[in-house]
Amino acid sequence: MKKLSILSFLQRFFSRLKRYFFSFEFLPFLLLGLLIVIQIVFNILLWEEKTFAIVASSILLIFWVASAILALDLIDIASRLDLERKQINAMLRSISDPVVAYTKNFEVILVNPALERLTGLSRKELTGKVITPELSNDARYGFLAKIIFPSLAPAVVEQELESYPQRVKVKFFEPQELTLEIITTKVVDEKGTLYGFLKVIHNLTREENLKKIQADFITIAAHQLRTPLSGLSWIIESLLDTKLGSLNDTQKDLLQKAKQAILQSIETVEDLLNAAQIEEGKFGFQFVRTDIQKLIEDVLQKLQPSAQKDNIKLIFYRPQPPIKPFIMDPIRIKLVLEILVDNAIKYNVKNGEVRIRLRRLEDKPFLAVSVEDTGIGIAPKEMSKVFTKFFRSPRVVKKETTGTGLGLYLAKNIIQRHGGKIWVKSELNRGSTFTFTLPLDPSYIPPQ
Repeated sequence: MKKLSILSFLQRFFSRLKRYFFSFEFLPFLLLGLLIVIQIVFNILLWEEKTFAIVASSILLIFWVASAILALDLIDIASRLDLERKQINAMLRSISDPVVAYTKNFEVILVNPALERLTGLSRKELTGKVITPELSNDARYGFLAKIIFPSLAPAVVEQELESYPQRVKVKFFEPQELTLEIITTKVVDEKGTLYGFLKVIHNLTREENLKKIQADFITIAAHQLRTPLSGLSWIIESLLDTKLGSLNDTQKDLLQKAKQAILQSIETVEDLLNAAQIEEGKFGFQFVRTDIQKLIEDVLQKLQPSAQKDNIKLIFYRPQPPIKPFIMDPIRIKLVLEILVDNAIKYNVKNGEVRIRLRRLEDKPFLAVSVEDTGIGIAPKEMSKVFTKFFRSPRVVKKETTGTGLGLYLAKNIIQRHGGKIWVKSELNRGSTFTFTLPLDPSYIPPQ
């Protein structure tokens, strides 16, 4: 067994010796070996004590072999590190988005050409540079400092900092208008040792400009529609009022249907305007101390007539002890509740149920509000699209033809602006549960 291990060791040694024998890194050890050979020859030829000469020569030879083994190990490691560095650089160069890697001390170690173009700085100027917050006002490194420390950017649009990878969307206005999404991830080994951080920067400027154009169009169209629709609604109300003349049952029925259609159209226009205001950052909030249980009761009372059409029970499980009033925007949160409960009624089954529950989170000062139904459910492939703008499931359209697909999009943005989250769990033909969280501590509400 020992013979095999020694033989294997010697094979690896001579294999590596052959590979690196004429390399520049091994050259000093070749020169050292040549000197040792000369010394051994000198010892054997000139020393009278042959035994002592052989011992000394053996020691010198063993010293050189040990040094060569160590040198080969170091050269092998350096070679592999160099290969890995070249591979990493090649991968970074192939990434079209700007990328920067830096140590725990914020010393830049790797950049790609896209980052050079974005910052206007060369790799030589960037590599080895320690980026600190104080550089945010520096003419050359200020832009990169604001990327490394996004909170220093002129405007922080969105941020997700609870866990890695962290996502922050920021805006710059000079020397040109830019919207960047900065994704930060930790660089750790298999043991969890932190070596630094890697940032990938997505340039969203073009997408944001397109969204703005779309939002402007929606705003103009919605404003142009709202006035005539309101006028039509007033005219129909006047006709239904018998002061202008009596109506027969058929006329009344037609006018009631027309009134309902116009009211739905006005709701659609309002949803479009709200969506446009969200994207323009003009969806204003007024935060005051509010009793959420009272909000829920008001919403259930308002939607009770709609639920009674299909004999759907609206059940509110009031928590004990009651939730004390806390800071929120009551108008916006009431809108979220109306959207969720109204959907739960619309997409339920006859004699179904809508259940609302409240619970405090154990690990954070947050309240979770869930709206559960016994309806048609959501297909797994559609779950990722539920909160996107204008999305309506084909199964939903079959059951309820009217709708814009903006309700849940609005709800998500309102909850996020409160510092909370919203999600859904669903099973086809068994129902869905929409849950959102709200901070009980106002310090968790993001700056508006």
